[in-house]
Amino acid sequence: MSAKQLESRISQLEQLVATLQTKADTLSQTSGQSDTQAKSKKEKSTVNKDGTPKKPKAKTGYLVFSSEKREEIKKMLQDETGEAPKPKDVISKLGEVWKGLSDDEKKVFNDKAKAMAEEATE
Repeated sequence: MSAKQLESRISQLEQLVATLQTKADTLSQTSGQSDTQAKSKKEKSTVNKDGTPKKPKAKTGYLVFSSEKREEIKKMLQDETGEAPKPKDVISKLGEVWKGLSDDEKKVFNDKAKAMAEEATE
């Protein structure tokens, strides 16, 4: 390509960029979405389509168990290794202990979770 052809092509591309930028600006203005609205996407996900706030999910028996036993498991792991356990190790041990519980022992935590869910709906 010659220098004239390159200059001509550059000019065409600059015009195209300007046109596209103008279209993009008009689209963002007509959609009514500013930068702050775009950043608050997480906030929008906490609201239902009809505008009412979403209810938090109810805790399960395992979540109740893990919140009650987490510190105990952390201390036990720290005593075994002599150093602070990694969160992954604590979660793994919690899961292992939960799986080892009998159905009657799990029922205690599941009942607590149901009671918490009922309290939340009242």
